[in-house]
Amino acid sequence: MTITLELSPETETRLRKVVARRDTESVRRLLVEAVTPMVEALLAEPSYARLSSDEFDALLDKLAQSTGDVPTLSDYAVSREGIYGDHP
Repeated sequence: MTITLELSPETETRLRKVVARRDTESVRRLLVEAVTPMVEALLAEPSYARLSSDEFDALLDKLAQSTGDVPTLSDYAVSREGIYGDHP
């Protein structure tokens, strides 16, 4: 499944800045802010509103599997030393 996310120019600029800073928490926060309206709109559609519990669980499992290829940061990358390097 491919999901295209349209960002406002302001959000795109903010996202580029936090990515350049390698600020993972801010990246996550911005992406959640950007995705939330789309998810809410999808869930408001009648076809999603009528899902049974099993269908909803299957949809969530599929979503979880599709995000499995996202690379994770190493412990070093998010450690103080990894972030600040040789800066005092």
